[in-house]
Amino acid sequence: MQLILLEKVTNLGNLGDKVNVKAGYGRNYLLPYGKATAATAANVAAFEERRAELEKAAADRKTSAESRAAQLAELEVTITATAGDEGKLFGSIGTHDIADALTASALKLQKAKFVCRTAPSAT
Repeated sequence: MQLILLEKVTNLGNLGDKVNVKAGYGRNYLLPYGKATAATAANVAAFEERRAELEKAAADRKTSAESRAAQLAELEVTITATAGDEGKLFGSIGTHDIADALTASALKLQKAKFVCRTAPSAT
């Protein structure tokens, strides 16, 4: 299945790339989520008309993400949890706990988009 990407897709391509993907991946993920469109002649022409608009939207999302990253880099948050005698936690600290701590520190974020990608330090 040949598609035109409407946004950057990790490990696949950038905005405007024509890619060949398996039919299931295209039908079940890329097309329903608006990440791609079929590479027909009419869709190619429509995409070229909208290219500037899509590139501007992608640039805006990137700028927004960079500003959030700068805010997070300056922030230090402490999360308290109960631990045993050996220093091991009872339970775990998840993304929901981290999002709550960041929200409490006056940083506004959407908890649905918050994903913890760092390993906890052993201190």
